[in-house]
Amino acid sequence: MSRLALVICAALLAVPSLARAQYVGREVPHAGTVEIGGGGLWSGGYTFETAVANESRNPPTGSDPLTLFRGEPRLDGGAGADAHVGVYLGRRVSVEGALQFSRPSLTVRTSSDFENAPDTTATARVTQYVIDGSVLYHFGSGRLTPFVSGGAGYVRQLLEDNSIVETGNDIHGGAGVKYWFGGARRFGLRGEARFSSRSGGVSLDVSTKRRFVSTLSGGVTYLF
Repeated sequence: MSRLALVICAALLAVPSLARAQYVGREVPHAGTVEIGGGGLWSGGYTFETAVANESRNPPTGSDPLTLFRGEPRLDGGAGADAHVGVYLGRRVSVEGALQFSRPSLTVRTSSDFENAPDTTATARVTQYVIDGSVLYHFGSGRLTPFVSGGAGYVRQLLEDNSIVETGNDIHGGAGVKYWFGGARRFGLRGEARFSSRSGGVSLDVSTKRRFVSTLSGGVTYLF
């Protein structure tokens, strides 16, 4: 009887130890844990300064330039896809690299034509890639885990016939949440809202000011 009691006590003592062994490195990400994932995104657009096509007048008709037409260009928002891979430096901090792909439309509306031609709108497709790096800080380690992120990246844009290739840079910050399924916390969902300040890229004006772009993304993520 005493032997059976000792065996039961030993088993009861072993259960918490086994539970802790399963928990460490599985329930909570630790240094060296890798996270990969991907999904869809929506990238917002932005407008350019109004372009004015002027022509010099003949001296007898005046000195002011003659406006042939005005152009109002903008880069529309568009859907796309993204993928990320990251490494945890600790339970709450990770670094990651990401690739975003989208195909927004470049739209130009012309008006005020000198010869009274009707207003027209021309559209061209732009292929856009954003490659960036970010640092993430996670608040807590539960099933629902909010996080904030910040980093910088490289932007590459090509017009639909690849006749024009433009590059730029991206500085971004954002916030999001991860929701983990199951006790092992290996598989989950991830959503993020990001705000970027970009320079360069396809442009139809002479301004060098930075443009602000909002991005919403959501998809699946996995730890291993």
